[in-house]
Amino acid sequence: MKIKSIPYLFLYFPLASYGQEVNEYNKKYREDNNTISLVAGVSYLNNSFGLRYEREIFRLKPNDSFYTELFLRYRWLDTSISFTPKLIKINNDDDIKGKTKYFNVNFAFFLNPKLRQMIGYNQIKGLYFQDTKKYIDLLLNGSDESITDAYIQFPDANYRSFKGETSYLWVGNKENYRSYTNMTYKPAKNDFVVITGLFYQYNILKDSDRAIYKGEVIGSGEEGSATKDIRLALRTGAGIQRVIDSNWYAVVEFYPQLYYSKLIDEDFHEFNMGMNSNVRIGYDNGKWFVGAGTQLNWVNSSNSNLYSSTQWQFRAGIGLRFNAPQIVNRNFDKIDNILK
Repeated sequence: MKIKSIPYLFLYFPLASYGQEVNEYNKKYREDNNTISLVAGVSYLNNSFGLRYEREIFRLKPNDSFYTELFLRYRWLDTSISFTPKLIKINNDDDIKGKTKYFNVNFAFFLNPKLRQMIGYNQIKGLYFQDTKKYIDLLLNGSDESITDAYIQFPDANYRSFKGETSYLWVGNKENYRSYTNMTYKPAKNDFVVITGLFYQYNILKDSDRAIYKGEVIGSGEEGSATKDIRLALRTGAGIQRVIDSNWYAVVEFYPQLYYSKLIDEDFHEFNMGMNSNVRIGYDNGKWFVGAGTQLNWVNSSNSNLYSSTQWQFRAGIGLRFNAPQIVNRNFDKIDNILK
């Protein structure tokens, strides 16, 4: 099945929510009103999809998971984008595992000083069957030494995810929490936050009817059914920020979570527990900044259905702050005046 269109993510929600923020600027933050913060870097995302067959778990994975990543902040809008082409390439195994195309975009904004909203869209196209040898051994009812490192490829497989998270800060507010989320805000002081967030996600995996193994096409590639699921996670935890020698800083976050997943149109669902954690270190002198961090999202799950669960992510980037062009300032001033 071919994709006819990629859903567009509009800026309506951050624009509408900002109407509640416009009058909250004070002198401390107005000096950054016309400054753009931009980070460019790389992100490594370890993502897998579980498939149960004959009481065994088999994994579908994207290939070569280093991608270009950008973070952008201007006034009240926080945006992150990850995509191909890649800035770096760690191997040359596209002929073995196939090519993967990746795109991810997130918008984050505060509905009020305590309530934060994130919305996002993620797409992965092109997967390979990581447990190919294990699967063929099972079909042959025994090990076959002739099987090499070849993998079954699903070049048309398309995974799309629509996600969001609504979080409430019990301790802290938007001014001190924004520096936790990415490198575009300079950490100004030692800080501690306590936050509860409801994460929700709707996933679709389809177009996996055509496969390639050792150059041979398997399957018709005709339109097939899609696998759909929903995920919910309730997270509550804390974050700590420490500033070292004025410009160096470290951020640590830890969030235990209660988890629910449901396969739509199938008799499968589960409740479970897990955790979400984040660690980042960096340098920020106010003009330019550099940092690196890792995130772990773990769920105590059998991984026995077709939904995505990110095991871990690594990212590194370097950024710069600069004055926005006048045309950008003028247009945002008009939006601000409308939303007052």
